[in-house]
Amino acid sequence: MPTLLPLLTALLAPATVIAASPAVRTDHLQSRLVAESTAAEPGRTLTLGLLLEHDPHWHTYWRNPGDSGLPTEIALTLPDGVTAAPIAWPHPQRFVLSDIVNFGYGDRRLLPVSITVPADYAGSTLPVRAAANWLICEVECIPGKAEYALELPVAPSAGADARWANDFAAARADQPRPGTGTLDVAEDTDAIALTLAGLDAAAMPAQWQWFPETAEVVANGAQPQWQRTADGWRARWPKSEYFTALPEEVALVAVDGDGRARRFAAGNAAAATGAEAGAPPPSSPTTVADNAVEPLSLLPALLLALLGGVILNLMPCVFPVLSIKAMGALGSADDRAELRRHGLWYTLGIVATFGLLAGVLIALRAGGQQLGWGFQLQEPRFVAAVALLLFAMALSFSGVWEFGGRFMGAGQKLTEGGGARASFFTGALAVVVASPCTAPFMGTALGWALAQPAAAALAVFTALGLGLAAPMLLLGFVPALARALPRPGPWLEGFRQLLAFPLYLTVVWLLWVYGEQTSPLGMAWLLAALTALAFALWLLGRRPVMRSPKLRTTTAIASAAALVLALGLPLSVTAPATAAAPAADAAGFEPWSEQRLAELRASGQPVLVNMTAAWCITCLANERVALTSDSVREALAAREVVYLKGDWTRQDEAITRYLQRYGRSGVPLYVLYPPDGGAPRVLPQLLTADAVADAIRSM
Repeated sequence: MPTLLPLLTALLAPATVIAASPAVRTDHLQSRLVAESTAAEPGRTLTLGLLLEHDPHWHTYWRNPGDSGLPTEIALTLPDGVTAAPIAWPHPQRFVLSDIVNFGYGDRRLLPVSITVPADYAGSTLPVRAAANWLICEVECIPGKAEYALELPVAPSAGADARWANDFAAARADQPRPGTGTLDVAEDTDAIALTLAGLDAAAMPAQWQWFPETAEVVANGAQPQWQRTADGWRARWPKSEYFTALPEEVALVAVDGDGRARRFAAGNAAAATGAEAGAPPPSSPTTVADNAVEPLSLLPALLLALLGGVILNLMPCVFPVLSIKAMGALGSADDRAELRRHGLWYTLGIVATFGLLAGVLIALRAGGQQLGWGFQLQEPRFVAAVALLLFAMALSFSGVWEFGGRFMGAGQKLTEGGGARASFFTGALAVVVASPCTAPFMGTALGWALAQPAAAALAVFTALGLGLAAPMLLLGFVPALARALPRPGPWLEGFRQLLAFPLYLTVVWLLWVYGEQTSPLGMAWLLAALTALAFALWLLGRRPVMRSPKLRTTTAIASAAALVLALGLPLSVTAPATAAAPAADAAGFEPWSEQRLAELRASGQPVLVNMTAAWCITCLANERVALTSDSVREALAAREVVYLKGDWTRQDEAITRYLQRYGRSGVPLYVLYPPDGGAPRVLPQLLTADAVADAIRSM
């Protein structure tokens, strides 16, 4: 028995110390979470590490992945009071495939993360949970993820865990140290001018390998060409093809011939001032380099918004509301003063509603929400409310009931108060119903506006409203247009009833959108609500019968039931389908994701991205007219283009971020990526089959 005691002690002792999680094997990678020490010490910093063991020729990515790829992410779940620092990235390796240059890690590499245990930590053990995501590539790329758990004893002192000592030492040795010199950067015509001063006399930056830690500033495939000057060193580094402006800080990592890494950072005072004033923040070094935004200033943005608002009148989503306003214009065709009054109140309704929407949108975005144009239609209850309102107006046009007693009767003038109110709220309704549409020029203007201070953003939204209101406003101020209107008469009643049918079709479309956002059961509830509303309004239209208090009570109950059914019941939301791997469906497209796009770009595959939503009429029209046409399908197949579709019907922060990279605040957005990492091309918002097919063939 005495001879067995040391053996039993040796076997049982490790059970009290779990300084590493079990290894997890995924595609071409083995990973695990490890701790540098055998115990956690209260009041001290403990270093953990994600240990990655790549198969030969495969790699994951650095904080700036380069021309494609995604950085590895680690999310820790820790006890209360225990805090974690970001990944302390070792300097990367360079991976080159054709013209694509990436930065990352191969072979065996540890990514360290420091956590701080408070001095008053009272637990006997420190449990740690972690979830990691990565993209691993050779020629093709595979998204990967894993979860880990380890538990360390808490002790007054701890030693190093010998199993991982070399990995932590290598990661610490490869940490970029602050450079001894100072770096200055300046924008030149086609390059970034670099100046290094205060280096050691023996330093030779021309012999170092340079990595841009800040993405989308300099070309990843180039190296700076250094020349010695009297004050130090100067170089020019070609700009990134995605460069828009110098961010608040530009950081570069240099590795000398001995493998020692230095980090140099240069501040940009102009960018810092812009950020304080509300300008957009600099690009994150973990963002995929897809930015292709053209810079604007306020005056061009206002002109684009005004023109986009005028064109918005031609969009199918606005037509039902224009039909409502047309009734008022025809009924007042003989009275120019009345036309002007209607036009001014209609304009005020549009501009005020645009201002309200803009204010809410700006406030929500300032609070961290990833939202864009049309955000209200991502909420199913809002869609249901608009469907109920338009259905009630359509029933009024059909003669089931009279809105306001004398609403736009044939040959009848509205009273002054009723006419103003009707015109104002018709303008408000025009904005609500127009929000699913994005006209040409409008998307660029709004995308720019939402990245500016509030005053500039509101000015752009006001210009958009003036453009939308312009046709009706001009009727009262241009006599020739007023004279061209047909005279009111008995025919106007039939015309009014005819205009109900576009409203009914709009309600059908909103029902479909609601079903896409919720479920077939949700659509059935909304249909029941519409039926209850129709019954209530039918009773309201039977004036002789409605003198009965009981029937008035029945009408009120039916109206309330319609709203409760549509807006008050829990939604039955359809969960999105998931698949083990992306696969094209019968329509020939794959679901968009940041990882899938990065994977395709890394492999040099041409890609067509379509950002759409079920409530976007322009998007649906483009798909029917162009994207599903035989000529486009043939062009996609001939050039082996992968077609990715992103669905923004309900709020999706990843899609919102993608739209913002291209200066857009809403859908549609069409981006064509040529093969072998070429610069992306943004297609027009209104598509034709020939234009899309020609763009694909000309890559």
